[in-house]
Amino acid sequence: MRQLLTAILRFLLRHALQFALFIVILLAGRLLLAEWRAYCAGSEAVATLRQASSNAGNHGAGLAGAATARINALQHASQTAIATRLAQVQAQLTTLRAQQQPSLFTIPLPDTNTLALHAQEEAARRVEIEVLAQEARYLTAVQAAVKGEDARHTLARLHAEHVSAYAALQQNLAQRRQLEAQHPVAAHLPGSDAYAQLSQREAQGQRLREINLQAYKAWAAQRARASNATSAARPAPFAIDEQALAGALAPVQAAIAAGEAQLARNWIARWRAPVMDVAPTAALLVLSAIALPLAIKAFFYFVLAPIASRLPPLSIARELQTGDASLPLPPDGQSRISAVSQALQLQPGQQMLIHPAYLQSSPVSSTKRTQWLLDWRFPFTSLAAGMVALTRLQSDTTASLTISASDDPLLEVAIVHLPAGSALVFQPRALVGFICDSAQPLAISSHWRLASLHAWLTLQLRFIVFRGPVTLIVRGCRGVRLERAGQGRSISQSATLGFTTDVLYSTLRSETFIAYLRGQQALLNDRFDGDNGVYLYEETPRHGKQPGTVGSWFEGFTDAILKVFGI
Repeated sequence: MRQLLTAILRFLLRHALQFALFIVILLAGRLLLAEWRAYCAGSEAVATLRQASSNAGNHGAGLAGAATARINALQHASQTAIATRLAQVQAQLTTLRAQQQPSLFTIPLPDTNTLALHAQEEAARRVEIEVLAQEARYLTAVQAAVKGEDARHTLARLHAEHVSAYAALQQNLAQRRQLEAQHPVAAHLPGSDAYAQLSQREAQGQRLREINLQAYKAWAAQRARASNATSAARPAPFAIDEQALAGALAPVQAAIAAGEAQLARNWIARWRAPVMDVAPTAALLVLSAIALPLAIKAFFYFVLAPIASRLPPLSIARELQTGDASLPLPPDGQSRISAVSQALQLQPGQQMLIHPAYLQSSPVSSTKRTQWLLDWRFPFTSLAAGMVALTRLQSDTTASLTISASDDPLLEVAIVHLPAGSALVFQPRALVGFICDSAQPLAISSHWRLASLHAWLTLQLRFIVFRGPVTLIVRGCRGVRLERAGQGRSISQSATLGFTTDVLYSTLRSETFIAYLRGQQALLNDRFDGDNGVYLYEETPRHGKQPGTVGSWFEGFTDAILKVFGI
């Protein structure tokens, strides 16, 4: 019952966590999508408004030039021509001011195409109104000068226009107040009829305020002329008021500023510029990270490896004074010398030094002691190879021993007999133990090869040699094989356990570049030459074969260090 409840609770908890995770992901995606849409809409709106402002400025400059040319042509024209042109300008002003253009200079804006069309039309309309208004005022002044109109009469007329415009403006304000009083809520609710009527009244009020302001300016200017002169004087040459023309585009500039402020609050816009600044460098680094390993591997495969293959092989026997004894090969041409367990005979006068995990059974009468290191002359090698806290056995009678790998079902144990006068270059990482005479301790020596390119390319700069007579107990994954080098044999470096000193050792480039590039093969394989020489290897090497795990990088680094020291 307890197991059933535990399983149910685990099931519910796992799926509840999945449910919460999905909610978080969906909310984050929705927020991200909303930010992206707001950024895109704001960017398009600001770009459209800027384009509309630029086009309106260019359009205004063209209108100003045309208006200046027309007025200059009317400087000596008749009163009829001036009056005709003034009537045309006033008619155009009436038409432009009567256009019902909803204000689009707000954020957020409609779609891009609609925004571009209406923004350009509205900006152009405002510029045209300002240019025509300046032209109308100047033509009025010219007409007054040409007609010799009485200043007080003109002042009264302009005052009446101002009063009429002001009255219309006040009427508009009264209508808006009445509408807000009748519909206090709906008047401010977008989409309602009251809101549409109020928006229309506000747009009409804006035009009336402009008309009232223009009427007031005309009245004030006429009053000033009337107070300073008794007769109307011809005005100075016509010139466009650039400040007023720029003021006509003030709503556009305000909308641009509002859009930029909104974009400044968008985190995508805040990060876009820094990201785009470093994106080329990041892309270059990514390309370098992709191309540099390929270039290095290609250089090693096509340049260094062929050079190393043509160099003379290494020979450890030149420094050793050993006999001609060689390792005995298995009978009947069999190369496999390992088994799950091995039976050994420990003779009187001999001693065995073995890792405790591999000693499966032994006589009770045998003497066992602890030896802390394989060889006190090589403490680092003993520690790195795991040959620490070993068991030393001695017996006064012949003792039957069983050796087996009790901690790993894939490991097999092999017995390698080194007769007197023979020597074996061996990696201590595969050593389980050995049997030797009690009066003749194990003979180990190390040899460095710092001047060999073979050693540098394989990172094995140090070779450890075991001399006979001794019986080595060796372990290997899925089995250990002992073969004769003959006229040349090649195996994977990770599988090599050792070779006799009369073997000529060299490196051979792996067969295909693609397999090396994909990490399926090492750059170099070990090559052994020699008629009487033999080499030892395990069938399935496992060290350094765990890519993708958390400790794989550290494991590979330590394997490389140990390989440098021949361990």
